[in-house]
Amino acid sequence: MNWNDWYAFAVVARCGSFTRAAEQLDWPKSSVSHAVARLEQALGARLMERSTRRLLLTEQGQRLLAQLGPLFERLDAVAAEAGDARDEPRGMLRIATPYEFGALQLGEVVNDVLARHPGLQIELDVRASDVEEATAQYDVVFFSSSEPLPDSQRVVRRVYSVARGVYAAPALLRRHGQPADPQALVGWPCLTTPGEAWWRFQHADGRTHELQPRGPLRTSNAALRLQAALAGHGAAMLATSYCRREVESGALVPLLPGFTAHALRVYAQLPGRGLVPARTRVFMEAVERFLLT
Repeated sequence: MNWNDWYAFAVVARCGSFTRAAEQLDWPKSSVSHAVARLEQALGARLMERSTRRLLLTEQGQRLLAQLGPLFERLDAVAAEAGDARDEPRGMLRIATPYEFGALQLGEVVNDVLARHPGLQIELDVRASDVEEATAQYDVVFFSSSEPLPDSQRVVRRVYSVARGVYAAPALLRRHGQPADPQALVGWPCLTTPGEAWWRFQHADGRTHELQPRGPLRTSNAALRLQAALAGHGAAMLATSYCRREVESGALVPLLPGFTAHALRVYAQLPGRGLVPARTRVFMEAVERFLLT
């Protein structure tokens, strides 16, 4: 039984790429390809469908990964922990994050970790992705949500809360007037985020208000929502720190001053519940130093 072939398959399946798997394993790409081919021949089943654009697991490959993945994750964690007892964290730390959180909050964290651990490399992928799918390819996946989290077998840590508000261009405000409460925004064009069906607010008297925003643009990219708000296409829910300059210059006006929008919570999701490799541990320790209050 050549367990290296089984391990190569698991790494390729997690990475979704022979090239990235070869980098992680520090093998030639041809060796990785041959290992998977040998395993397929030994099992008498096709495990992967390969093309120039993407790699997909067959049904047999999916079943095999579901059984092998947790076992090799545990072995990787045990090996990493054993080595970390004497070695400086090193190797590649792969992180996925939404653009705004990565650009605005993770810079200090990344620079601190690189300065403290010169043997460590960081690959920071700025993307919007399905969290469960992305976690298999990364050491840490950051994601944001204003809704309750679904049940998951993954490790999830809340790391940050983003204060938000609703903002609009003065021209749009002149057309519609200053809304007295969130319900007044029902007739407004709104710039929304996929996955956030409701905007929720807390009044100073403690009451909660909510509405379903509708409008001409839905995007998870805050930069695009900000540009559309500046152009007068609608009211946008934005992080207060993200549009501070536009508010100070008068290009955007805060709406609903007597109401506080529910904060957007940012979470870090880790691949498993076993031992955490040192490269991940030192990064999360830096996140706690810089971001947790």
